[in-house]
Amino acid sequence: MDCAGRCIREDKAGYIEHHQSPILERLGLDTEQWLTLTTEVERHFSTVVDSEHMLQQFKHHTHHQRIRGMAKARDLLQRA
Repeated sequence: MDCAGRCIREDKAGYIEHHQSPILERLGLDTEQWLTLTTEVERHFSTVVDSEHMLQQFKHHTHHQRIRGMAKARDLLQRA
């Protein structure tokens, strides 16, 4: 994804500048976390996918008792 985003072509709307750090680094994710998120998202999350902090806010805002994926968000997205 990062490599494709850095390609400069006339038929693309834009590109990632060469001086910007890799996408996963900017997101605070490593490749293992990214692979888990992209291949197992439906297994670990149901309504929303975000950091634990944002899931807590969503839970409060929607008056849910529990949000599925809180532990996985803590494991995978603690730096996001």
